[in-house]
Amino acid sequence: MNAPMSESSRDHQTPPEDEMVRLFAELVALDENASDERLAEIAQVHPRMAARLRALVRADVRDSLVGVVPGQDALAFVRSRSGIAVDGGMLTDRTISGFVIKELVGQGGSGAVYRAQQLRPARAVAFKALRPELAGAKARRRFELEAEHLAGLTHPNIARVVAAGFDTELRIPWMAMEFVPNASDIVRYAQRQQLDLRARVKLMATACAAVADAHAHGLLHRDLKPSNILVGDDGVVKVIDFGLARAAAPQSGASVATEPGEIVGTLLYMSPEQCTGDPRALDVRADVFALGAVLYELVTDQAPRQFADLTVHGAILAVSAREIPRAIAHTPSISRDLDAVIAMAAAQDIAARYANVAQLVEDLQRYLNDEPVLARPPRRLRKFRAWMRREPMLASTMAFAAVVTVGFAVGAALYARTLSHEAARALAITRGVSDTLVPATKKLGMTQDAPAVREIQHAAYDLSVLVNGVDHEATASLALKHAFDWLKGTGRDPVEAHKWASVAESSATNAQGPQARTALEARCVQVWALLAQQTPEAAAQGRAQLIALAPIIEQRNDVDTSSDCLATLGEFAQTDGNMELAFDYFQRAAARSTRIEGAEASLTVQARHYLVDMHRARKQWSEALLLLDELLAIQRRNDRAHSPWTLRFALQRGESLLRLDRAVEAEAQLIEAEALVRDWLGPKHAMRNKVRVMLRESLTAQGRSEADLAPWADVEVQ
Repeated sequence: MNAPMSESSRDHQTPPEDEMVRLFAELVALDENASDERLAEIAQVHPRMAARLRALVRADVRDSLVGVVPGQDALAFVRSRSGIAVDGGMLTDRTISGFVIKELVGQGGSGAVYRAQQLRPARAVAFKALRPELAGAKARRRFELEAEHLAGLTHPNIARVVAAGFDTELRIPWMAMEFVPNASDIVRYAQRQQLDLRARVKLMATACAAVADAHAHGLLHRDLKPSNILVGDDGVVKVIDFGLARAAAPQSGASVATEPGEIVGTLLYMSPEQCTGDPRALDVRADVFALGAVLYELVTDQAPRQFADLTVHGAILAVSAREIPRAIAHTPSISRDLDAVIAMAAAQDIAARYANVAQLVEDLQRYLNDEPVLARPPRRLRKFRAWMRREPMLASTMAFAAVVTVGFAVGAALYARTLSHEAARALAITRGVSDTLVPATKKLGMTQDAPAVREIQHAAYDLSVLVNGVDHEATASLALKHAFDWLKGTGRDPVEAHKWASVAESSATNAQGPQARTALEARCVQVWALLAQQTPEAAAQGRAQLIALAPIIEQRNDVDTSSDCLATLGEFAQTDGNMELAFDYFQRAAARSTRIEGAEASLTVQARHYLVDMHRARKQWSEALLLLDELLAIQRRNDRAHSPWTLRFALQRGESLLRLDRAVEAEAQLIEAEALVRDWLGPKHAMRNKVRVMLRESLTAQGRSEADLAPWADVEVQ
C-alpha cells in the first residue's frame, strides 16, 4: 500500500501537476475497490485533490483516450472530456473575460489552444493559455510579449490577436486569436487537395509574404514549420504561433528573451546558426532558412532532414553540419529555377541565402510568372562575389591587408636574409598567398581539403617560420589551428590533422617547453587524430599516448581537452570490461569539470552523463536514478529544460524507474520524454519509437489492457 502524501501538502496547498499525473495514472490502473481505498488514503491528506481525482476516474476516461491525444497531455484531455477543470489545468466550460471555452484543439509543451466563443461580438476564436505549472516569470513574459508583438500585426495571412489578458483566479495569461476552422498544415493541405506544383508554390509565396510583413514590423518568428502555417477550407493561409518570436529591433528594448546556450525552434526546419544557442547569431535569415526547408517539404513531400538512428546530440550536430539536400535530386520533375530558389533559401551558409524574406517572395513570384529567377545554386565564386557586394569595405580592406601584410612580412624576411635562394622562396610564397588568400576564405564555404586551402596553410606556415625564425610560438598556434580544422572541419582528414598537431607540438616545445599549454593541447589533438583514423595500429598508438598524457593534464586548469581525455580512457576501460577503472576515469573527468566549470555548468552535466551510463551498464538502477534526478534538477534550474541532454536524461530516468519495478512512475516519466522528443525533434523522429517501446513495457508491467497500449504503438518515422 502506498503511503499518503505528507502533511505539508494539506488542503490549503495546491498539489503539483506532476503529482496529479502520477496519482491519476496509478488510480486508473487499479480495480474499483483498490482505487476507492487509495482515494480514501489521499483524502486524509488532501481532500480537494481526492475529490477531483475521483471525478476523473469515474469519467471512465481510459476508453476515451484511445486514439485521441497521447503524451503528457493525456490527463488534460481526460479533464476536458469529463468537463473537469483542475486548478486551471484545463479551461473547458469556463468563461474568462467574455470568452466561453468550448473544447481543446491543440497542446504543446507550454500552452494549450481551445476553440472558444466570444460573447460580444459573437464569434469563434482560438483561445490560447499558458500551462499553469509553467507560468513562471520568464515563460509568462514570453507569452505576454508574443501577444504584444502579434497585436501590432495586421497582415491578412497572420492570425491576429483580438484580445489578451491575465486571469487572476487561475494565475495564467491568455490571448484570443482569429480562429481558422478545419485548418490543416500547409503540407497536409496540399496533399489532401492534391495541389499541383504551381498551386503549392503560390501558397508558400503567400505565407512568405506574411512573414516578410512580420519582419518589416521588427519581429522574427524563429519556429517556422508546416504546423505553424495553416490553411483553412477556404484556402486562406494563416501563419500562427509566434511563441518563440523575438523582436528584431525593438524600440522599447523588450524582446522574448532567449538565454545564451538556449536552442529554440524545431530541428527539422531549424537553421544551423540556431543550434549555437546564441541569440545574437540570429537575424531574418534564420526565418529564410526555415521557409526554404518548408518549401522543400511542400515540393518533394519529404522532410528536409533525416534524423533516424541519431541521438539528440547527434541530431543537433547534423543540423549544424549537414546541408539540406537538393530538391531536384529527390523530385527531378521540378524546374532548375525552383530548385535554385529552394537551395538559396535553405543554404547552410547564412551569407549565401536571400538577405531577407522579401527577396524570397520576389523570386517565388518570378517563378510563378515564368520569369527568370535571380537565385542560383550557391557556388564558391557566387558566394564570394555576393559577399564582396554586401561588404565592399571589409572585402577591399581584407584584400589590401592580405597583400600588404604578406609584402611587409616578406620584405622583413628579405632584409634579414639576403641569400638569393631565400629571396626566391619568399617571392614564391608572396605570390602563392596573395593569389589564393582572399578567394579561399571561409566566406566561400570551401571544404577543408580543397587544394587552395592546402596551399594557403602550407604557404602561411612557411611564411610564419621564415619571418619568426627561432621564435616558434606564433607558428605553433597556427599549426594547432590547422590541426583542429582538419580534425573537425568540413573536409576531415585525421592523418593531415596528426601531421599538423605534431608540428604544433614541436614548435610549442621549442618556444615554451614540453609543459606549455599549446604543446599539451597539440598532444591531445594527436591522440584524437590517431583514434579518428580507425585502424588497430593507430588506435593502439593513440591509447598509449593518452595513458601517458592523462596524469600530466588532469591537474591543469588551462588545457581544455583534459576532461575529454579522461572520459576517453574510461571508454577504453569499459570496452576492456574493467568497470572499476572505467568508473574511476569517469569520476575524475566529472570532478575536473566541476572544479573548472562549476557544478551546474552544461559541460559538467555532460561529463557526469558518463557516470549515469556506467550505472546503467552495471544495472545499478537506484544509483542511476539518484544521479538523473540531480542532473534533471540542474537542467531545469538553469533554463535547459528542453536541451538535448534533458531529453536524454528524461528517457533514461523512465528506463531506471521501469527497471526498479516502479512502472506507474515510469509511465508518467516516459510520457513526458515522448512529448519532448515529439515537440523538439519532430513527430517522425525514430527516437519516439524507442520511448514508446518502454512505455508499452511499463503499461504491460501494470497489467494494462491492449486498448491501453494501443495509443503507444510505433509511429511512422523517417
